[in-house]
Amino acid sequence: MNGIRSETLRGPAGSLAIRRMDAEGKRRGTLLFVHGAWSSTWYWEPHFMPFFAASGFDVVALDLRGHGRSDGKIRWATIDGYVADAAAVAATLEDPVVVGHSMGGLVAQHLAARRPVAGLALLASVPPWGAWSALWRVVREDPAKLLACTLAFDLKPIVADAGLARRILYSRSPADKDMDAFLRHLGSESYLAFLGMLFRHPPRLPAGLPRLVLGAERDRLFPEKTVRATARRLGVEPQIVAEASHMLTVEHRWQDAADALLHWLEREVPAARPGSSAGHR
Repeated sequence: MNGIRSETLRGPAGSLAIRRMDAEGKRRGTLLFVHGAWSSTWYWEPHFMPFFAASGFDVVALDLRGHGRSDGKIRWATIDGYVADAAAVAATLEDPVVVGHSMGGLVAQHLAARRPVAGLALLASVPPWGAWSALWRVVREDPAKLLACTLAFDLKPIVADAGLARRILYSRSPADKDMDAFLRHLGSESYLAFLGMLFRHPPRLPAGLPRLVLGAERDRLFPEKTVRATARRLGVEPQIVAEASHMLTVEHRWQDAADALLHWLEREVPAARPGSSAGHR
C-alpha cells in the first residue's frame, strides 16, 4: 500500500516483519499496533495505518512470530513469546502507545505492565482474566471445532470454516458475505497461545498509565458485557462502536473506532516532544 514500508528487525525467534508509515505534518507520537489471533499486519494496513499517519502519528505494526512474514514456528508460540516480540519492536521506538486488538490486546497488557509505554489502547481485547467468553462462544457455535483444534494443536479449524469465521469474527449470517474477501487472510494460530489467552493473566498496570477500552456492539467473542467489565477492571469508562463486529479495524464502521482512538489520544496522551522521532530512544 502506498506510503507503507516493509522492514525487518532481529527478534527473539528470528526476523520480525514490520510495516511502518511516517507521520504527516507535525508529529504527535508513535503507535505500535499488535494484531490478534489468526492474523498479521494485514488488517491495520487498509484504514488504521493511513488514518493515523495522516493524523500526525508514526505508525508501526508487527507480524508476531510465525505470522505473516515473520520467522518462527507458530506451533510452539506462546503469549510470552508474542510479548517478547512486541517488546523487541517497542524497544526501538520513542515512547510508543501500544494498541492491541483481540489477542494482541492481551499481549499489549503484558507489554505495558513490563516496560514503559506512553499509553495502552485495547480494541475488542481479551480481558485481563482470560478469553473465556470467546471459548464459550466457539463451544456454543460448533463444539466439534474445539476438539479439532485440540487434535491439530492449532486453532486454524475454527477459521477454516468460512461460515463459522463469518459468524464469530464478523457477526454475519450465511447470506451476509460483505466481509468474505478478508477471510482469505486468516491462518493458523498457536494452541499454546490459546491456552495462554485463558490462563496467562497480565500483571497490574502501572498507576497513571493512560488506557482505553474500546469494544464493538456486535462482537460475539468479547461482547459488550465483557468490554464493560474490562473497563471497570482497568478503571476507565468503556467506549462501544455501534453496529461493529469483532473485526472493527476493517468493518464498515472502522472510522468510528479510529475516531474514538484518536480522540482518546488527543485527550489523554501527551504529545511527542518537539524534535523526537519514532527511532530508538
